[in-house]
This record gives sequence, structure tokens and C-alpha cells, in this order.
Amino acid sequence: MQLNENQKFQVMLTELQERYQASHKIRERSVQFTLWISGMAIGLGWLLISQANLLNSQRFALTLLILALFAGTLYFIWSLRSGFNNNRNTLIRCEKALGLYDADLYMKGFSILPSEYRGTKIKWNDHFCTLCVWLIIVAVALLILTWSPAHSDRQLNTQTKIEQMKKEGNSNG
Repeated sequence: MQLNENQKFQVMLTELQERYQASHKIRERSVQFTLWISGMAIGLGWLLISQANLLNSQRFALTLLILALFAGTLYFIWSLRSGFNNNRNTLIRCEKALGLYDADLYMKGFSILPSEYRGTKIKWNDHFCTLCVWLIIVAVALLILTWSPAHSDRQLNTQTKIEQMKKEGNSNG
């Protein structure tokens, strides 16, 4: 099948639009997944804070669970990143084919897109690295909570509350 120049241009525009949409969906999915995992971590953190002493066997089991969830989460995020990078490479090829980086093609003295946009170099502060840093912080915080000893203040406060409730119950009855 032979395509004329206008048909080729339309195919490139359609492909570019698809790649942009895919890029947004991948980023959105990675953020939603990270928020979901963070919510689970907050719940687990709350349980750890509100619990008295855990047995060492419970601490080991919880540590294994945290590490397994962390490894699975990183694997999922890195898979999304891989798909994002493949999509980005296709996007850049389409942008180059359309001349979006060429000065004077669409506007005199300027290109539509800056030349930095055609780079695929990974930066420490890009979207996926930022998510991974956040996930590392969450995992470390959960591990610290898992292995930190229960505070005697918390136990005293609970005991004090029980005694106060007994006193209030006796004075009302």
C-alpha cells in the first residue's frame, strides 16, 4: 500500500497523539499504585504504633512481608518505567519525523519543541525515581516501626486511662 505525504502526516499525528495519551496513563497508573501502597503502609504503621510489644517471630514475619511488598512494588514501578521509556522513544521518533525539533520549519527562528525534550537520559529526580525514593522512605519507616521497642509511656497512658475509667464508673454507680 502506498501512502501519499498527507496520509503519512496524518498517521504520524495520530501516532503522536496515542503516544502522548499512553505516557499520561502510565504516569497516572504509577502514581495511583504508589498512593495505594502508601495507604497500606499508613494502615500498617498505625497498627504498629498502637500495638504493644510484638514477639520476635511476629517482627520477622512482618519484616518479610514488608520486604516482599517493597520488592513487588519496585518491580511493578520499574516495569511501568520500562514501558514508559519504550513509549518515550517512539514519541521522540514521531516528533523528529514531524520536524518538531527543527528551527524555522514551523516558526521563524524557533522550533516547536526544545532540543532537551528529545533526550531519554534518566535523571535522579524524574517521575519514576521520585516514586522509588518515596517507596524506600516508606519501607524504611515501616521497618523502623516494626523493630522499635514499645514505649513504656504508651503503656502507662493506657493503664492511667483504665484507672480513670474505673474511678468514673464507681463514682457514677
